[in-house]
Amino acid sequence: MGLAKSATYVAILSALLVFFQNYLSDKGILALFRNTDKSGSISRYDSFYDQSPEEKLKHYDQEGTDLFYNVATDFYEYGWGDSFHFGIGQLSESRLETITALEHYISMKLGLKEGMKVTDLGCGVGGPLRSITSFTGADITGLTINQYQVDRATKITEQLLSANTAKHIQFMQGDFTKTPFEDNSFDAIYTIEAMVHVSDRSHAYAEAYRILKPGGLFLNIDWVMTEIYVPEDVEHRAIKRGIEHGNGLPELITRKRNNQYYADTKFEIVEESDLTDRSIELYGDHNQPWYTPLKADFSWEGWRQSNFGRKALDYLLVVLEAVGIAPVGSLQTKRMLDDAAINLRLSGEKMIFTPAHFILAKKPE
Repeated sequence: MGLAKSATYVAILSALLVFFQNYLSDKGILALFRNTDKSGSISRYDSFYDQSPEEKLKHYDQEGTDLFYNVATDFYEYGWGDSFHFGIGQLSESRLETITALEHYISMKLGLKEGMKVTDLGCGVGGPLRSITSFTGADITGLTINQYQVDRATKITEQLLSANTAKHIQFMQGDFTKTPFEDNSFDAIYTIEAMVHVSDRSHAYAEAYRILKPGGLFLNIDWVMTEIYVPEDVEHRAIKRGIEHGNGLPELITRKRNNQYYADTKFEIVEESDLTDRSIELYGDHNQPWYTPLKADFSWEGWRQSNFGRKALDYLLVVLEAVGIAPVGSLQTKRMLDDAAINLRLSGEKMIFTPAHFILAKKPE
């Protein structure tokens, strides 16, 4: 009995040592502190949301987005990977498989292939771009408003891809409402969960139209409030504001309003749908809701997104900030992102929000 207990203790201790060795490695918790400019940025960022859910947000969209990604990018990489979007798929698939499946779906819908010139508007640190380039061989330029993301995207690409694949990729800092590109520059354009960073989509869609070649396709997967959202409902408004605060967003718009922005352009709508509805139709009882990673109490495959993983990080950041390892503002940033996780899950369960409003549009010949 004593030998069995000793063996159990050794096994537990070994598991803990392996766990914390990984947790405190460069790819783990310490990677959160690459960008140390957090305290002033997160305080200013939080001040944008200091009003009640009944009041309209008034901050400048581009400044809010830039500040958000200055403080949140490392946390996104730590908890989610390098593709900052949700996946669509079956219960049998891992989170990463559902994310990759969506990226391949985008490639298929745009008909991407070698030699095509493409841009990813709001590219983040380039996870989808790298996946789509590797899958199709297309030449893709990523545009993001945040310089820190450009630097991270460039470094990750150098680390992960061969020189032959990386030569098809470039990243630029810029605003997708006024891009640095010439008229009729691209064969195809896509954007994944990025247009949500501007409430008024008119300038961004007009810019996409300008830089797209005649006959080219523009694909947008967007965050919107669904028809079930009731603006007069106090709980619905609170959930909406929690999503906005936790994700660096201005006022979220409805699916109907997003469609109207397209109607005001010269784009021809090829296809419009909610990919979460498509997933339910395809997979039925085997469908994996998009918010599944955010509702798990514990998951070995995705424990960093789980309730347990988020709580463990909370306690650890208290200690690391206190001893000066973590920069001031790290815990405040993490709690801001918790606001996102909690309210995104609630919005999914109540079906008042979708991260997958899909529109495929064509610029006329």
